[in-house]
Amino acid sequence: MRNNSFLFQTSASIALTLLVACNTHLNDKTLQTNTSDTTSIESKVSTPDSVIQFLIASAAADFNEHKPPTAIDIRNVKTGFIVSGNEKLYLICGEFLSKEKNEWESFTTIKTSGYEQYIGGDSYCQKATFTDTDSDILSEGIKSKLTVLKK
Repeated sequence: MRNNSFLFQTSASIALTLLVACNTHLNDKTLQTNTSDTTSIESKVSTPDSVIQFLIASAAADFNEHKPPTAIDIRNVKTGFIVSGNEKLYLICGEFLSKEKNEWESFTTIKTSGYEQYIGGDSYCQKATFTDTDSDILSEGIKSKLTVLKK
């Protein structure tokens, strides 16, 4: 009888260990699934097209009005946002080729109550969450607006 009790306790302990181990493995998988779901949701966040068009037009206007530096080419433009308090500040970050220095410089254009443009440094861009937008389309958008403004 004593062997049966020992056998029952051992079997119960093994069953309990397996149950806990399976449950822990299931929770790990659920956690991984939830984490990947959150990531995919964040990557699907987009910048409204009206905001992108405003930032493109603002960047082009600023390059046209404030010289030097004179922007002769634009590249690596991306759009995103910074969370400030309870609001998102949308921005575009990129590089322009300066005619005067003949080198690429960074720029940031931020939508505020109007807009602000910063030449050199990219501290805002380092803090930004970027959305999935084609860099070539954004770069070409600024270049074409700048071409129209120069005429």
